[in-house]
Amino acid sequence: MFPILTYSQPTTTQITPSRDKLLNGLPIIVLPRSSSGSVAIHIVIKSGATFDLVNKAGLADLTSQMIYRGTNEFTSEQFREELEFIGAKLQINTYWDSTEIRMLGSSSKLEAMIKLLNQILTQPKFPQAELEQLKSEHLKAIEIISANGDDNFYNTLYGLHPYGHNIIGTKDSISKITRGDILDFYNRFYLANNSVLIIAGDTTVERVLPGIKKGLGGWRKGNPPPYTFVPPASQSGINIRLKELANSTMAEIRLGYFTLKRNDPNYLATRLLVDIFNDRLSKHPEWKAKATLSARKLTSTFLVSASTANTTATETISTLIDEAKKLGSIDTTELQKAKEKLQEEYYDNLNSNTELAARWAELENYNLGSNYIKDFSLIVSRISTEDLQQVAIKHLSTDNLLISVMGRTNELEPSLKKLGKVEILTDVSPSKTESPITQPNKVEQNPIK
Repeated sequence: MFPILTYSQPTTTQITPSRDKLLNGLPIIVLPRSSSGSVAIHIVIKSGATFDLVNKAGLADLTSQMIYRGTNEFTSEQFREELEFIGAKLQINTYWDSTEIRMLGSSSKLEAMIKLLNQILTQPKFPQAELEQLKSEHLKAIEIISANGDDNFYNTLYGLHPYGHNIIGTKDSISKITRGDILDFYNRFYLANNSVLIIAGDTTVERVLPGIKKGLGGWRKGNPPPYTFVPPASQSGINIRLKELANSTMAEIRLGYFTLKRNDPNYLATRLLVDIFNDRLSKHPEWKAKATLSARKLTSTFLVSASTANTTATETISTLIDEAKKLGSIDTTELQKAKEKLQEEYYDNLNSNTELAARWAELENYNLGSNYIKDFSLIVSRISTEDLQQVAIKHLSTDNLLISVMGRTNELEPSLKKLGKVEILTDVSPSKTESPITQPNKVEQNPIK
């Protein structure tokens, strides 16, 4: 057995957060770091693309990208000019379980930054002309990712569940979204008591609180719809889905299954196992394979991606499954290497105000506990090979598996039948797979430059 070793943590893990709450229910967390000269503001709205309306995938993402494209005080262009004038940067991301707004700038411009956030959070106008332009931009992005193997996998794996679709939507769903839909989504979810405000950097709660009360004290509160989604139905056995990718000599392979949710106590052990798997895969570059573990409130996904010639697709899939089965056998050297890498990756960026605020946003969104950052290294160091063996059996078993392949069906189907029954997908359209409260898949990052 290896001794319990902890990674040398940055001083930011010792920061004591200051907490407060406005009368409208907005929680405030301030993470003071003197002498940095900058501040990062991170607002988490605890609703994301999971709440998209039926047949209107992309609604949450469109709403988030419309809030700065015209307010009571600024046009879209004027807002960008104001950002540039104060030297601030804004980024808005829509995720499955949240919408997150980040602003970074000089600590001397904090009050001006809060004023701009007040404009987009409480006074967006959603101009029709801007909406049409944004929808056009989304359609171009959708065209680019239309042959994405991840999309095909998630559509098939999650089916009617809200997690089964792309965050930015489809051509059909985007065309159906109206200004009224966006206004309704904003009114239902962009609420002070459905959000968290985190500020990290060269400031204190005493300094920022008056400006926050003035700038965001008028942000309305309400009754956001509860998060009552049920987990998706689990896979049973080996399921192979094949979709035509015309005129392609390459096959896009995705295989995986549901696994534990983000706040499960075994999540970090599972993450270590996935990292070890990737280390093993890296020794075989000819497979062009990579494993990922998503982070979601209801159920995450273990996914292995590969790209190979149609003629070798079945052989590659068989090899990847065999390698996944070996995850039940991990030696202490592999585990220690994975621990050190995970600890290093987690802590290395914490001296950045933006990353520090983002880590705290993760704690708030997934209810990980206020000591999570401080205790992260110790939690990881205590994970044993026996823990990984149990995780491999319970959370990364290959007994129930979805295999999704995009390529030339006439070349692939005969050999894939050796692995199990093959279903050819002729269409995975939104009208057939969208949920009563739709979807997402890709995380689309949208910085304002």
